[in-house]
Amino acid sequence: MAVDLHVHSNVSDGVHSPRELVEMARDKGISVLALTDHDSVDGVPSALSAGEELGVFVIPGVELSTDIEDAEVHILGFYIDMTSAKLHETLERLKRGRIKRCERILARLKALGIDIPLSYVLDLGKEGFTGRSHIWRAMVNLGFARPEKSYGDFQRYLGKKGLAYVEHGGMSPEEAVEFIRDCLGVPVLAHPGTEIPLCVIEGLIEVGLEGIEAYHPSHSKETRRKWLEFANSRGLIVTGGSDFHKVSPDEPVGLGSMNIPSDIALELTKRWLKITSCKFAPAH
Repeated sequence: MAVDLHVHSNVSDGVHSPRELVEMARDKGISVLALTDHDSVDGVPSALSAGEELGVFVIPGVELSTDIEDAEVHILGFYIDMTSAKLHETLERLKRGRIKRCERILARLKALGIDIPLSYVLDLGKEGFTGRSHIWRAMVNLGFARPEKSYGDFQRYLGKKGLAYVEHGGMSPEEAVEFIRDCLGVPVLAHPGTEIPLCVIEGLIEVGLEGIEAYHPSHSKETRRKWLEFANSRGLIVTGGSDFHKVSPDEPVGLGSMNIPSDIALELTKRWLKITSCKFAPAH
């Protein structure tokens, strides 16, 4: 059973629509797909409907972006409760915050001689969503950056230590974990890499972090092994996914092309059932 638990649609910063992603998953033999758009669940209903029609099990998800001093910290939320009013109110607030962040990034770029109208960037997104990938696309389209130098130029201007970088704001990593749990989801640390201090992750475990995304295209074999061992030592589940966007031709892996153990999806589901059973257990 092939699984991919980290996928983005054009509702956030991917290229394909939610339905197209499910169709691609079916064609690739992927049985379980998690749609994890940035700060948005707007694409989940379409993905769930397509999954029921096409025989792909779709997990409703989200990816929340937060910052600490020296790194970005992304928190995945799986099996998020789509009926939660708090979920939709909070994500709408984060969407508005993204636009303000975009304005600040564009102001910094303008000071560097790169003048891009906010309206142009917003037109590249969908339903008011904007992210750094849309700003980067605008830079390329308007001749301020070279697509063949995509990684280096992106990091120079828009990476965590880039000339125009602005922190996400909105939530701390701890608040993101607590928010996902409030929405009956399973919070998992996305692609931890090597830059997030262990003390930060230990703090997230204390507020309810349930897992680590060990299988990710950015992780070397050594990094993956490190997080597998860490998760096992802390009683955390492990997840994995392609982090598929298909924004650029040099994206490291395609949809479903990560070699992820199939039992990961089952362990994730068990953890979600445990969370929900505790939430709704009768008081004694």
